[in-house]
This record gives sequence, C-alpha cells and structure tokens, in this order.
Amino acid sequence: MTKKTKEVIVLAFQSRTTFTPLLLTYENESVYLHIDSQGCTLFGADSPEPYYKIQEPLLLAHGIMTDSETVHLVVLKTNGELCYTLIPRFSAPQTTLIAKLDVRATKYRRLFLFAQGKMIHIFYACSHQAIRDLWRIEHRFWNGATWNSVHLGEVVHPREPLYHVNIDGQGNLHLLTLTFQGRYSLLFTNRFNGTFHIWGSPTETLKISGEVVDMAALMTSDNVHHLFWVVKTPSGQFEVRWAQQTNALELTGNWHPSPAPIRTFPLPWRNIGSLEINGVIWLLIHTEEETLLLNDGAGWRLVSSHSPFHRPIQWVHNGKRNFHQTYWLENQAERHTPVYQRELGLALSPTPQLTPFQSLSPKKNIQIPPPPVPAFYPEVSSSTSYPVPPLSIPDNSSPPSPPIVTESPSDAAEKGSEPLAPPLEENIQPQQPAQENPQLEQLITTVAHLEQENSNLSLTVQSMLSKFDQILGALSENIIKSRQESAVLEDSIETSTLAEIPVDELEPFKEAMANLEKETESLSQVLRVMLAKQEESDSSLENLGVQISQLQEKTDQKNRGGFWNKWIT
Repeated sequence: MTKKTKEVIVLAFQSRTTFTPLLLTYENESVYLHIDSQGCTLFGADSPEPYYKIQEPLLLAHGIMTDSETVHLVVLKTNGELCYTLIPRFSAPQTTLIAKLDVRATKYRRLFLFAQGKMIHIFYACSHQAIRDLWRIEHRFWNGATWNSVHLGEVVHPREPLYHVNIDGQGNLHLLTLTFQGRYSLLFTNRFNGTFHIWGSPTETLKISGEVVDMAALMTSDNVHHLFWVVKTPSGQFEVRWAQQTNALELTGNWHPSPAPIRTFPLPWRNIGSLEINGVIWLLIHTEEETLLLNDGAGWRLVSSHSPFHRPIQWVHNGKRNFHQTYWLENQAERHTPVYQRELGLALSPTPQLTPFQSLSPKKNIQIPPPPVPAFYPEVSSSTSYPVPPLSIPDNSSPPSPPIVTESPSDAAEKGSEPLAPPLEENIQPQQPAQENPQLEQLITTVAHLEQENSNLSLTVQSMLSKFDQILGALSENIIKSRQESAVLEDSIETSTLAEIPVDELEPFKEAMANLEKETESLSQVLRVMLAKQEESDSSLENLGVQISQLQEKTDQKNRGGFWNKWIT
C-alpha cells in the first residue's frame, strides 16, 4: 500500500461521524456525558450510576455546566428533532423542541452550546445539498422570549467545517471560520454583541498559504484571541502554526501570525486541542504520538510525548475567568477525568450524584429559578427523555400536595389577627369552577401555540412568494433572451444554409425552460398547500376565541352566584 493510499484511507476514516464523550467541568467539579448512536447518558463524577438518560437514536449531542448544580444539553436526534434540555439540581429537567431539521440529505457537524443567564446559543454546521464541500454555519439562540435563527455564512472544506466560537470577558461571541479557496485558506471573523444581541459583518482578517486541515482557538482571560491551524507541507508533514489578536474587544483588532511553525509532525494527523489555565496556554497534538506543549510567555516548551493509548473526548470547561470548548483525551487510569490534569494544575473534585427528584431534597425556602426556555408542548413531547431514579430509594418523584388548612375565626383571634369573614355554611360553593379553569388555561395555551404556527406559516408563505417572483423574473429574462437569440438565428439563416446551423445550441435553453416550468409548478402546489393551512389555522383561532368567550361568561355567571350571593344575603 502506497503512502498516498494510506493518507486517503486516514482522511476517509476521519470524515465519518464518530461519537465522542463529553467532559463538562465547572471550576473543579465535573460531569461526564457518554454518547453513542442509541442515546446519551449523564454521570456524576466517580458515580457508577447515571442520573439522566436519553434513549433515542442521536446524531449529535453537546452540553455545558453553568454552575455546580446545573447542566445544559442540546441533542440532534435521527428523526431531525433539535432539542434543548435544562437539568437543574433541585427540580425536574425541562426540555424544549427548537426545530425539526432535514437529516436525510444533510450532514451535521461541530455542535457548540453557550448558556449566559437567559441567553442560550447553539451553533452547528450542515452540508449543502447541491454544492459539494460547502458547509453552512447556523446560529440559533433563545433571547429570553423566543428562539431566533441566523445564517452566518459558508465554509469550504472537503472533510470537516473548520469554525470555532469563543466568548470574551464582556459576553460577546466571536466566530472564526477558515475556508479554502484554491491555493489559500481565508480566515473570516464576526462578533455577536452580547448587549444588543446582533451580529456584525463577516470580515476577512488573515490569508494563509495552503489548505488548512485542522484548527483550534481559545480566548484567554485577558481577552487575547489565539488561533492554531495545521497545514500540510509539500514533503507530506504537518506544520502547526499560530496567530493571536492582542485585544479581541476591539472591532478592528489585527491578527499577528507567528513567523515560524510551532512544531512539525509526521503522518498520520488526528486532531489538535488548546486551552488556557492560570495564564498558561496548553496545546495538545494527537498524531502518531500524544504531544503536550505549553507557553507561559517564554515560548513553546515540550511537556510530554509518548505513544497514544487514551481515548478522545470533547472538554467543555466553564470557569469564573475563562471558557473553553476543545478536543482533548480521556485519562484511562482515572475514570472520567482529562489526561494531564496534574500537569495542568487541576484537581477535579468528585461531584455528588445529582438526582433532580429525590436523592437531593431542596432546602427550606429555596428559590428554584424558572427554566430559560419553555417546556415541550404536549403534542410534540418525547417520553424517552427521562431522569434515572436511584436504585435503593423509593419513588417519591411527585411530592404529596400540602393539606388545605382552613383557619377559623377563633384561631385567627388567638394569633392576634382579625378574621377575614364571618362563619360560613358547609355547603357553600367554591368561588372558581373546578373543572372549567384548567380547560380555559388549556385553550389559551393552544391559542398561543396556533398563533405561533400561524406566524411561521405566514413567514413561509412570504418566502415562497419571493421565490415565485424570482422564478417569474428568471422566466421573463429567459424569454427575452430567447427572442434575441431567435432574431440572431433568423439573421444567420438568411446568410447561411440550413446544414450549417448548429442544432445543439437550442438544447440547453430548452432544458433550462423545462426545469423552470417544473420548479414553478411544484412551488405553486406548495404555495396552495401553505395557504390552505393558514386558512385552517385562522378558522381554528376563531373557533377557539368563541369557546374562550363562552367559558369566561360561564365563569362570570358562577362567580356571581354561590358564595357571594349567600354572603351578601
């Protein structure tokens, strides 16, 4: 087998979707997320039993710890559901369906998750259906009220979408993308303003000679942005190079690349990871060896290099001063810990097994914050995402309702407070109807959901109309062009014989006209279906409005009777 054949096999192996476990750390505490094609399982540190599971086939999964008691997860299922789950320590998990993605003809790679208070950010790359080697970068974020979607641009790469997202000290998100264009790879940067929640314009900031095969990036605690990339040399080796932006808070900050490579490595290339801890930058390079380098301001120094025997992990570290999402390796000797943690100066302490329901009961008067996103709608919820109860503890997942205590006037007098009302008869009717209020609330929730669906349908119809107008414009342009070409052909017929006219010149135009007619017909059918759905939605909203008004009238009538009539009498 030749050297070139080995290289092709290695690159083909790297292009497949592999499931890498996640190590989530917050300061010196950690949890571990095991991922495979059948679901994911969340473990506490040094805990043999999981405390949360998703038993559904998955394509991607990612997570983050925002404090020692809260875990955030985002998963993409094989049925196309992109779901976000909040797992707090003292209450049940909250899951929401963000979107339904097309997973049949599209590949998805490189999932990122950021949680900043009420703001939730999710990034992923998806392949283009028509253009090979083109990846689209998408951003979905929860602003405290609604989910929003932003298309951030494209990346050209034959194997993996090369992009990274970092966060600075002011809460701004920084997007780095590397796209290959012929003999050069171009670095584009963009920034999401954490105060106004808007993106800037993508800017080309660096031109790199050759094709970049891998990248890593980090933001230090003093807002210095670092980019590491790997290029293949003509001799078949891989150079690791480096550039830095001294102040990422400046919009026009320049990148300063290193004049020489950090180090050169032989085949095969696997991956690169980087992070900063206590002011020291660490670089992990995974080739035929595991190599760890550090830079404390005095240049790059070799810390360790040996034959690889550790498994890859994705390490998401969230500290008070910095944040990193990077490729790393798992320590095989110490379960669920990163390799070289002692060299890094870390000592991850075991986190108690978190069970949202019963193993850790909340303290008295504890205030449980509401989830940052709404829970699943009942009609689209999945019953396979559930917390795992501990083994030796009985199931008390739903605590008993507190007894209703009615305070008598004498008891109130003993406590020194005035009675609210004179003694009442035992057969007095309650103030609110017991069965109609839940029904009314359910109708209101359904109306809100239908209004959201109606808004989505309107946006879709507008988009389809815009495409329809574009197609009509293209048709009119082609008709004008065909008339011009016909006039040219007629002139040529007058000056030449029929045998000299090339017949094949009209074939591409006929084929283009046929394709445009088919696309116009299909868009017309889709448009009619969308308009019919919108009319059904409007009709449902009107019917629900009538039902709500009727229920409110019944409620008012019953409120006017019963207790108040007897009390006034």
